[in-house]
Amino acid sequence: MSGKSARIFRKTRVAAAFVWAIAWFCNLCIVPMLSAQEWDESNKTKHVRIRIASDRQWLGRETANDLERCWEFIDAVTGRKLPSRVLVVIHWQDALTAADVERGTITIGMNDPASSADVQGFLLHAAARELGRMALISLSGGSAAKEENRFLLEGMSEMLAHDFSNTVKRLAAAWTICHYLDKIQPLDLQKLSSRSELAGSTHDLRSASPGITFLTFCRELFGSERTLKLFESLARKNLDETLTAIFKTPVATLETQWLARVRSHNPADVTITTAEEAPALDRITFEPDPGKPGAPLGARLFTRDGTNDLAAAGVFIVDETSGRVLQGRQAVASGRRTTQFEIPIEPARQDGRYRLRVVAVDEGGNVRNWEAFYSIAR
Repeated sequence: MSGKSARIFRKTRVAAAFVWAIAWFCNLCIVPMLSAQEWDESNKTKHVRIRIASDRQWLGRETANDLERCWEFIDAVTGRKLPSRVLVVIHWQDALTAADVERGTITIGMNDPASSADVQGFLLHAAARELGRMALISLSGGSAAKEENRFLLEGMSEMLAHDFSNTVKRLAAAWTICHYLDKIQPLDLQKLSSRSELAGSTHDLRSASPGITFLTFCRELFGSERTLKLFESLARKNLDETLTAIFKTPVATLETQWLARVRSHNPADVTITTAEEAPALDRITFEPDPGKPGAPLGARLFTRDGTNDLAAAGVFIVDETSGRVLQGRQAVASGRRTTQFEIPIEPARQDGRYRLRVVAVDEGGNVRNWEAFYSIAR
């Protein structure tokens, strides 16, 4: 190595060491100071400790007792399967909601439009659902968290949350969602056991609907206690074996009866909250207008929702001419969230005016049916 190269090497080592020392000092001294300023953990009960941003400490104080009652309810229903101490971490810049059984921690992401309408209600429901998830995973020896059983875990944790808050009526909307999901792609237990999207981080009424309807059907036939034992049995058997052992009924028979209920469901208008909070339709626009035979027709829905909990995936369009059912996807127009569809138009479609039925289901369990018309011209 030349003298000049050696000098450059030594300077580089000194600079790197200096940078490392500064980083070490910041991590040792400054980061804990920032963390201490950002987080508050002063709100504790017998079984629940809350970690929340210091400037939101009031929310932890006002919900601590409710979270304790929720812990007691979920723990009792699931046969004492919750950790004796649970840490509830509340994030404001994140939408992730999750339960960590090993660490005894649940994380609530408040970065959701629905949280702005009822911050305490949103927090309590999310916490109840994650406590339920934690207890069910423990009850099943971890088997409920496997992908093939996740639709049951999603469904029962949502059901337990509504049992706690005495809002079970809202779960009826799950039948409407499943009614249309089945028309888009027929439901069956085998497909639900392999649906990877149910293993994601989204926990809500829509994703839980197949599990909610199947487990509600089982509750009505066999009772709550036997339905909950389903999860305990998953620790030792696969899903088919568990269903047969617990309910003493062939799986094919259970599936047929459940799907018959789903397919016979009448998706009528339902108001669970208030008329002001339920979804309302402002307008629908089409592009192009009129549409052309053999070309897709774009439809965009502009809706209002007092509780900010109507997601695009909770909106369905039924083209009454073709019978095709489509599920919405979120889009933005002029800075406003909208629901967008792409409606296939057959090449043989004749010129004329055609009717659509629009069905919207929000997280509060409100269901709305609307009518719209589009035109086709060659």
